[in-house]
Amino acid sequence: MLPMDPSRCSIVVLYQAKSRPYRIQLYDDDDNNNKSERPVYASILESVFGQVSIQSSPADVLKFIQNSQQPAICLIDLDDDGGNYRNNKTALIAQIAAANVAVAACSSVEDFDFMLGCINAGATEYLIKPLRVDVVRTLSLKLLRNEPTTLLRHRITSTTSKDSILAKAMMDIYAPTVSRKITHLSSHREAFLRRKIENWDFCPFDVDHDDLIHCSYLIFDRVLSLSEMRHISINKDQLYDFIVELSVSYHNGNPYHNFAHAVDVLQCSYYFLCKLGVLPFPGNVSRPQDLLRPNDVFALLVAALGHDAAHPGVNNVFMINSSTPLALLYNDRSVLESFHSMTLFQILKKHGIDLCIGSTEEYQEFRKTVVATILATDMSLHNDYVARIKEQAARLRNNPEVLDPNTVDEDRILLCSALIKCADISNVTRPFRRAIKWAELLAQEFACQGDLERQLGMPVQPMNDRDKIVLEDMQIGFIRFVAMSLFESVSNVTQEMSFTVESMEQNLKQWEARKWSNDASEKQVIEEKMVEQVEEEPEYRISLDKDQILQGLPRMPAVARSDYGNIGDNNNNDALSSPNNNVPPEWVPPTAGPHDGAVCQCAIM
Repeated sequence: MLPMDPSRCSIVVLYQAKSRPYRIQLYDDDDNNNKSERPVYASILESVFGQVSIQSSPADVLKFIQNSQQPAICLIDLDDDGGNYRNNKTALIAQIAAANVAVAACSSVEDFDFMLGCINAGATEYLIKPLRVDVVRTLSLKLLRNEPTTLLRHRITSTTSKDSILAKAMMDIYAPTVSRKITHLSSHREAFLRRKIENWDFCPFDVDHDDLIHCSYLIFDRVLSLSEMRHISINKDQLYDFIVELSVSYHNGNPYHNFAHAVDVLQCSYYFLCKLGVLPFPGNVSRPQDLLRPNDVFALLVAALGHDAAHPGVNNVFMINSSTPLALLYNDRSVLESFHSMTLFQILKKHGIDLCIGSTEEYQEFRKTVVATILATDMSLHNDYVARIKEQAARLRNNPEVLDPNTVDEDRILLCSALIKCADISNVTRPFRRAIKWAELLAQEFACQGDLERQLGMPVQPMNDRDKIVLEDMQIGFIRFVAMSLFESVSNVTQEMSFTVESMEQNLKQWEARKWSNDASEKQVIEEKMVEQVEEEPEYRISLDKDQILQGLPRMPAVARSDYGNIGDNNNNDALSSPNNNVPPEWVPPTAGPHDGAVCQCAIM
């Protein structure tokens, strides 16, 4: 069957029935009324095309074509109301054609100039009434004029529809919508939470889930209230609804990757921006961080709050090794990070946040920044990002006041990626009492994954083996070989971040002190156990008294004995009593005579 076979195409008619005079309805004649609202040629169209739709407005026509699962053509009936053909009708044709829709016009008017005007406005065909079946049958060929755009649009529409179904199914499975009401925020509580979010000693465990939602809102409210952000028109209810649903997508059964971690990363990112002098926005661009525009800041904060949305509590290695559907969907590359990004944008779209960013171009840049920033949290790419940040630092060090316009977009996204990477693992830089809590939770989540791997018969990753996890070793190794290089490199780009390196170095010393303390305690326990074992065994004491040296000794163990008596006596053939041998003075009793000496012995067990 040919691609443009009319039976596989749809036609939508833009038709407005002529108004009828008022009349008294004496009986039910709805069927007759409906028939009078259809063009007389509707039956001809139905005999040719696979689907026929009669619409009365251009908006309904476009909506039908967008949702159509078949290639569709629009037929505009120009004889509906007897209006001004030369102006109104040609403008209507142009409006529909501008949406990349194949348009045909039909009318009883045979004026050549009018017909030419319709063609020039975008119509692919002009039909003179009454319509004939043989003429109507050729309308589907007009779709070829829009080839390949018409077929491509149809394929894109079909794919988009299927993608929407897939995305909805994934959201229903991994992040189902749960209605949740939050407590009212009093002015006193609001003041308390505002102080918390401005403090580096921020701890999400000090507050409940509702307060975490309020903290998130207060951070966004603080940023969106700046004059440079007024173009992002998000109202309070809209923002709260978005945060609430995003919070529900996190699985709070996860010890580490839960909503508390998301808010912690959001607060840390916000604190970094304030520390860097980005908030409030500077008036000129003289430092690397000044590259961040208002939309970039908003993108970074949105990415921070949603960077682990719907996290399942296991890592990418587990997802790939167990051949999960998500790993197959994302081709084993940044599986979870791609999934987090998809989940975040589904929720953004649901609450209309995507429509509040600005123009289409601005939204595309916003989305690009958010996606790139979330993908940067994939720890398998950590070394690559650190290398890029070091290169950026070296380049800016050589020309500290020159920002290359050719790389400004790349530098901007890399800076956002660096900041969220630092925020994502910022627990190693927080005050030590906070760092301990986060480390314990992370180790707990690793151990839970290890238990699952063991139950499924999968290889247990060393860092997930509950019997081999040593908290101090895990943190010391992570700081030395992973975190330190990242924070030092970012500090070389933006000197204001150096406080994180200093804090991490202090935490490293405390982790090392805990390690040595634990090692010493363990050594003491081992020694005490050895002493207990020795005390339980028979005790053999060897007297150094010459008269009792052999008295009471058992047959075993044997005793090797050397007598250092008669020192200096030439008749003594013992090599050990030679004058050339110096006897340690502590071995000689203080009351020893000239021929008295010392006895050395060892037990041969």
